[in-house]
Amino acid sequence: MEVGEIIKFIEYFCINGEKALHKNFLFWFATLFPLILAFCFAYPLTKGLEFAGTVEAYSNFISIFKLPLWIASGSLILGVTVSRLHSSEQRAITIKQSINQNNFSNYLNHRDHFQKYLTPISEHLSLDVDPFKIYGIIFSTSTPYNVSLKLSEGIFDFFSERFESEFWSKMKFSAPNFTKQEVNIYFPRFAKSIGINAENITLSNFNELKSILIKIRKIYRRAMEYGMTKDALESFQEIEESGFAMLIGEFDHWAHENNFHNIWK
Repeated sequence: MEVGEIIKFIEYFCINGEKALHKNFLFWFATLFPLILAFCFAYPLTKGLEFAGTVEAYSNFISIFKLPLWIASGSLILGVTVSRLHSSEQRAITIKQSINQNNFSNYLNHRDHFQKYLTPISEHLSLDVDPFKIYGIIFSTSTPYNVSLKLSEGIFDFFSERFESEFWSKMKFSAPNFTKQEVNIYFPRFAKSIGINAENITLSNFNELKSILIKIRKIYRRAMEYGMTKDALESFQEIEESGFAMLIGEFDHWAHENNFHNIWK
């Protein structure tokens, strides 16, 4: 017998709370097996016996069929036991579903509140953002069935990797012969990957680009403030803000060396 067949055979003797009690094989096995076994023990004892409605016959019946009757009584006991176990399994499923529903509701509330929190900030900075995209970056461990209020680790590393792969590396490849078209192709791709909609932004010089990068840094800084305690916020801001500032500073220095500050062709 193969492993799959063994597992399937064992499943017949497991209680499935998602099915009705009468659709569980174990319930019928527990109630019918004792009756069948009792019949097997009782049948050989019926030879030579005659039916009679007397007290003596009834007393003899109890005495002769004592063991089969005791075995048959197990049908009720085992049936009730399986029924209780089935009810317990159903309660466990109900509790699990309730917990999942609460977690899902908490996840939606947390995400929706984050959207309401971030939208006016982005409007103030004149940036069109995707709050749910940024939420997935800031709270990457939060899921519909396991909401987490803990900020993701390595947010700055994620930002740097996207900036390098989606934009900066493209500019390095074409240095020093930049074109405005190249900038306005690759920068929106980078912005979209971090939740900033820049399709309608047309950059004409380096100052505009740097201004948007600073705004993006502010967006992420404010996003990371969402739900943080004051003590954790101060130390975290210091690390993340200096990281973003350092990245922009490095890019600024590189742009100066490669004559990227001038008006683009």
